[in-house]
Amino acid sequence: MKSALQFTIILALGTTIVAQRENISYADIKELLISTTTKSPPSDPLHRVMFKFSLYEHEVLPWLNKLDSAGQKVNWLRYVFSPRRTLLVIDMQNDFITGSLKVVDAEEIVNPIAQLIKEDVWNQVIYSQDWHPQDHISFFSNVDLRPLDATWLSEHPGNVSMFEEVVFKRYPPYAQVLWPDHCVQGSQGAEFHSNITTPKQTKVIQKGTNPMIDSYSAFFDNTGIKFSGSTGLRELVKGSTEVVVVGLAMDYCVGFTSLHSLELGYPTTILRDMTRPVNKHTGEDMLGQVKREGGQVSTWNRWQNEMDDWERAKEVAEFLIQNAGVIERCSLVMIASVLVLILM
Repeated sequence: MKSALQFTIILALGTTIVAQRENISYADIKELLISTTTKSPPSDPLHRVMFKFSLYEHEVLPWLNKLDSAGQKVNWLRYVFSPRRTLLVIDMQNDFITGSLKVVDAEEIVNPIAQLIKEDVWNQVIYSQDWHPQDHISFFSNVDLRPLDATWLSEHPGNVSMFEEVVFKRYPPYAQVLWPDHCVQGSQGAEFHSNITTPKQTKVIQKGTNPMIDSYSAFFDNTGIKFSGSTGLRELVKGSTEVVVVGLAMDYCVGFTSLHSLELGYPTTILRDMTRPVNKHTGEDMLGQVKREGGQVSTWNRWQNEMDDWERAKEVAEFLIQNAGVIERCSLVMIASVLVLILM
């Protein structure tokens, strides 16, 4: 807005100087300025993109052609001109911040996320909430409730310890990290931090509710079968042009949620200044994995600055081209997954 005003002032001053030299009347100057500053932007996609980013045709047309060939032109134009951005706030709960499974420096991101939620750039904000029954399989205190895999036991003699990954007996065998009891349904530890507000009509996805299986991703349980064990989040983000993920923890729930978002075909960004890892090294490994899958790792300030940036728009175009047809493939995979479960 400011740059447009400056441009108009400079244009007016320049036009006045020229008019004085050429003996042009002020009435003619007025007509010239009105026609220059009130001209409607173009309506066709090519020229709209050129107008928005101040580009030439040869810079835009090849991208539109590639997007059109991949069937992603409409999706990309929606991202550019009618964005529907979804913010996913992952597991900002007491037990992960100050409780039984607190993440180092988690308190540092509470207030920044509380402010982020209020920004008017989001079409919707969705919260995930770990919501475990008391007998959940991920709790170290429950390790004796279910038999462990015989092959795993033979390879791992001795006592099982907290934070160890074990393998439970079932078909197929099920691997599970053993955590302290956390986010038990109805407990104070399962509640959101008091500074994280959940306004009316806020959407909350509860995960990890099945005592027999964990759920790192806010989209799907840890079934080991692609796109099975849906939490319902997939349906809530339909129509989003971009997904942004923050919260706890970077190397587990934030990371796996982001990977599933990418697999579902959504341009996805983790704001690394709005998340913290359980372990620094596994946190960096997860960020690397997200980037390799086509996701973005950014900061809030940088992400804001790049919202209307041509380079970012090209990155999204490239992602959409690479993921053309992903929705149809996901549907086929889900059908196959259901058949597998029926036949097991």
